[in-house]
Amino acid sequence: MEVVIRKSEVCGCASPPPSKSYTHRAFIISSLSRKSKLENCLISDDTLATLSACRKIGAEFVRRKEITFWGVDEIHASGYFYMANSGTTLRLFLGLLALSKSGKYSLLDGDESLRKRPNFQLVSALKSLGAEFRGYSDFKPPIWVKGLVKGGRVELEAPSSQFLSSLLISLPLAKGDSEVRVYNLKSRPYVNITIDVLSMSGIKLSIENNSFYIKGGQRYNLRRFRVPADFTSASYLIAAGLLAGKVIIKDVFESEQGDRKIIEICKEMGGSIRWNKEKGEIYVEMSELEGVEIDASDIPDLVPTIAILGAVAKGKTKIENAEHLRIKEIDRLKGIYTNLKSLGVEVKQLEDGLVIYGGKKEFKGTVNSFGDHRMALAFSLLGLLGEVRIINAEVVSVSFPNYFDVLKSLGALIFQE
Repeated sequence: MEVVIRKSEVCGCASPPPSKSYTHRAFIISSLSRKSKLENCLISDDTLATLSACRKIGAEFVRRKEITFWGVDEIHASGYFYMANSGTTLRLFLGLLALSKSGKYSLLDGDESLRKRPNFQLVSALKSLGAEFRGYSDFKPPIWVKGLVKGGRVELEAPSSQFLSSLLISLPLAKGDSEVRVYNLKSRPYVNITIDVLSMSGIKLSIENNSFYIKGGQRYNLRRFRVPADFTSASYLIAAGLLAGKVIIKDVFESEQGDRKIIEICKEMGGSIRWNKEKGEIYVEMSELEGVEIDASDIPDLVPTIAILGAVAKGKTKIENAEHLRIKEIDRLKGIYTNLKSLGVEVKQLEDGLVIYGGKKEFKGTVNSFGDHRMALAFSLLGLLGEVRIINAEVVSVSFPNYFDVLKSLGALIFQE
């Protein structure tokens, strides 16, 4: 699907979808709890992959206005697990299926994009804890895993926070206690999201410096949980207001999401933005923006949003410590660089980031999502200042299924071709 976004002014109220990160974790932990009720879950391509995998390990659920789960006490699953394009589903289930008592291998696979994503560090940690694996280079999918993780002490190199989250979710169910010592952890706020849901489920762990101590033999008990709004998705609505009008983003309350830092970043850029935390409302108005320097180590998913704002902002925007973006759905740094260049923006690619020379007032051209939802979501916004065609725009369904309808409701001129 191709979508064209033409110059337009936006005005009105909109709500972002529920958090993808919280939804993944809530689905999995509900599958390990006796009975859970979940409200405001994100139903998207990625989270449907997680729901499918939850059913395969034996969980039952009923989807109505809320989702009711009946979980399993132990994992005895084996067989074929298709993770589609969801790296989170893949990594979290590598840990869970390493607990399976079936005595048989489970095969985890995904689409062409997922087959490019390495998992060597996570697999090495799970092997040292007792699991068995078979696979190919850097343990990119397909991956075969067989239990049984028993607990113990392990060191983990964590270029992806999903590796640590996988261990934190699985190890409470191991027979013995565990200590995970972590090095070079990226995207720490996503680990905080995991810990937040674990604590609501009655799981005990302690943290000292870079070491995580997890008691074995625990049981999950997530009874009721409401998924908060997704701050990464909110960043696109915020950017729409800053670039082309006046927007109120509703239903955005405090949570452990690191991407709430978008508000601080936009203020630093000179944006007119205010967050009423009690009401859960963010007020944004069109603003003259200035370039900034950003450390993206903990906010990788905000980089596309910051990049398109940097293309408009006066002066230079520098994004650093984002090398982990090269192993996302695509090499996201390269994708951003390519799309900015195609729209006439002066940009330099660094090993760990980008330097964007902004000040551009109008954008006309064609960009490619490269199959990455965040490319389509972010670059569509530059069409509000000209005319931008998005190739493979349908990928927004991964995290923000009704995105183009929401933009239309704010007054954006959007045409599907």
